[in-house]
Amino acid sequence: MGDGISAPALARPGVKQSLYRVRRGFEALWRDEGGQATLEYILILSFSVAAAAALSRGLLAALQKGVLSLGAQLERNLKTGRAPAGIYAN
Repeated sequence: MGDGISAPALARPGVKQSLYRVRRGFEALWRDEGGQATLEYILILSFSVAAAAALSRGLLAALQKGVLSLGAQLERNLKTGRAPAGIYAN
C-alpha cells in the first residue's frame, strides 16, 4: 500500500473505516471557514501590538530627551538662582 500502512494492519476489522473517518475529518477541517474571522482578528491584534511596541520605543526616546533637557535647564536655574525672563510665560 502507498500510504505507509501494512497490508496485515489493513486486514483487521475497522481499520479502513477508521482511516476513512480520519481522512474525512481532515477534509472537513480543511474546508471549514468558521474560525477564519477569529484568525483574522488575532492577526490584526498582533500587528497592532507590534506597531504599538515599535512606536513606543520612538516615543519614549523623544520623551526621555525632553525630560533630560528640562532637568538640565532646571538644574542650571537652581544653581545660578536665575531663570531667563520668558521661561514661565504661557
